[in-house]
Amino acid sequence: MKQGVVATRKRKYSLLALLCLLFLVMTSLARGQDEGMIEEVGLGRIDWGNGLIYVVGYGAPPKGVSGPQARLMARGAAKADAYRNAAEVLNGVRVNSETYVRNYVMQSDEIRVVVEGFVQGARIINVNQLLDGTIELTIELPLGGQAGLTSLLNRPEIAERISPSSPAFYEYPATGVSAPYTGVIIDARNLGIKPALYPQVFDYEGNLLYAATMVNMARPGFTTIVAYARSVDLARNLPRLGTNPLVLTADSAVPAEGERTDLVLGVEATRQFRRLNPEVIKNGAVAFVID
Repeated sequence: MKQGVVATRKRKYSLLALLCLLFLVMTSLARGQDEGMIEEVGLGRIDWGNGLIYVVGYGAPPKGVSGPQARLMARGAAKADAYRNAAEVLNGVRVNSETYVRNYVMQSDEIRVVVEGFVQGARIINVNQLLDGTIELTIELPLGGQAGLTSLLNRPEIAERISPSSPAFYEYPATGVSAPYTGVIIDARNLGIKPALYPQVFDYEGNLLYAATMVNMARPGFTTIVAYARSVDLARNLPRLGTNPLVLTADSAVPAEGERTDLVLGVEATRQFRRLNPEVIKNGAVAFVID
């Protein structure tokens, strides 16, 4: 009898321990999601850390149609809805501190056609049928990479509209004196910085240290100009930064009429930034930590 009671208690304690473990895991996952660099725009999410855009579309089957045909027609409607939603999400993507993608789409029919073609090339990553027969469809669009939005807007007919007006300036280190860092993390928390496709970094005298014009977007494996993270520890885990990233703290944000996207480094941070291996800059091995 006593053995049975002991066994029952052990099972209860084991179950309690398992529940506690599950709670801790779920809490950890939730915290990780909160720290992720996700920006909600309309019916889409921009993952600035991994350089991806996710958009959802919905489609209902037509009345009087059932079976496989109804599902097929609902899927087509969901796909069309996702494309429409994606166009709205892309319009809300920041290009720099002053403009969004929508500003360029409104200025040029050519750019509008290019962006529409980009949406048509989206990858379907999930299709789910709800209880009422409605299809929920999720598409994925790359911010970076050879086929991504960053490279797309770098095309000659578009680039001149979004290239920085300031002269490019970068003091490459002399042979043999560059610091042995594989990337750079710039801590910009508490500065009100927002993620963008083409952020810039300036020194304390206003010279341009980092911009899209300095990055080799044609190289294999290119992602985005800058990756974003919620903490330095999360930034360190980004593959693009290698095993030994330099960590700097931004001095201030560049004042802007719109939202702030660009950073200013102080004297010591500028000195360290300029000693980076040129490959760090060319490869875009740069991350901003923002709130």
